[in-house]
Amino acid sequence: MLKRIPIAGLVMFALVCGASAQERTITVASTTSTEQSGLFGYLLPRFTSASGIGVKVVAVGTGQALDIGRRGDADVVFVHDKVAEAKFLAEGVGMKRFEVMYRV
Repeated sequence: MLKRIPIAGLVMFALVCGASAQERTITVASTTSTEQSGLFGYLLPRFTSASGIGVKVVAVGTGQALDIGRRGDADVVFVHDKVAEAKFLAEGVGMKRFEVMYRV
């Protein structure tokens, strides 16, 4: 399994392109609102085409997505709770946080 990476968006998919040749699929633990937005439907086919890496999305609430990441059952965590994300990083579970979308 790839390292768990908390993020606020799909930009992190670029990092997994360096994964070993044996890795052909990654798992994204995401919030249901992001999954239902259609964002993954748009981005993931393009990502898979460019990288050869398939993506399985597990859509749950933010807390559940972070727990999936803590257990090591997701390669990427895509959530929208800065405080919980900061705690996730402080625990040493994740590597880096990236903002992809935000309100002004």
